[in-house]
Amino acid sequence: MDAIGEIVGPVLVISAHEDDIEIHAGGTIARLVAAGTPVSYLLATSGNRGTGDRSVTMEELAARREAEQRAAAAKLGVTDLTFLGFDDGDLMYEGRRLREAFIRCIRATRPAAIITHDPLPGNGSADSCSIYPDHLTVGLTAFQAAFVCAPGPLFHPEHLEQGLEPWKPERLFGFMSSQPDRFVEIGQVWEQKWAAIQEHRSQGRQLPRMEEFFQNIGRELGERSGLELAEGFRLLLPT
Repeated sequence: MDAIGEIVGPVLVISAHEDDIEIHAGGTIARLVAAGTPVSYLLATSGNRGTGDRSVTMEELAARREAEQRAAAAKLGVTDLTFLGFDDGDLMYEGRRLREAFIRCIRATRPAAIITHDPLPGNGSADSCSIYPDHLTVGLTAFQAAFVCAPGPLFHPEHLEQGLEPWKPERLFGFMSSQPDRFVEIGQVWEQKWAAIQEHRSQGRQLPRMEEFFQNIGRELGERSGLELAEGFRLLLPT
């Protein structure tokens, strides 16, 4: 069953790296934007270590990847992006600062739904990328910020003085999950999703073999849900 109707806006998408969103939720976001749903992005890092090229600096790579992300988001119709600028690979060491930044953004954007990394994606046997430290850290921190901290006025009470009121999102959709239970049909927007993925050229996402690779993932998720091509999420609700 196509679960697009369960993702009610406004929507905040929180990711660790610049290409995570388009790869795992690009089709869903394209459909949400086309339906008039407000969508914002929050990027924890600027992917400033994601290369094997010794000639590039971290600052140069960060600038390039942010530009790629803006171009990719534009392909999907998203223009509201925030880059936190934490160092790629070090998010597990930035716990309190990262959580405060997530709480601040949640209170500022007041989303009904959050799309992010599954905080408990499984053992990684199906997708080892899902258990990368940055992905795990972002998923768990986003979950805690959304359902525990952002609703509580005594978490960062200085936010109240800045006009940021407590807020609790209604639901969280985790991608890169070994246990997806919500599936969104993306066959109708595949070309748009693929165009967005290709903007991440620093990661080689524009190479021809990449389209088949990502289509196969979509087909596998589609087979699990009776859809042609799909993106999969695990729905998590507040307690």
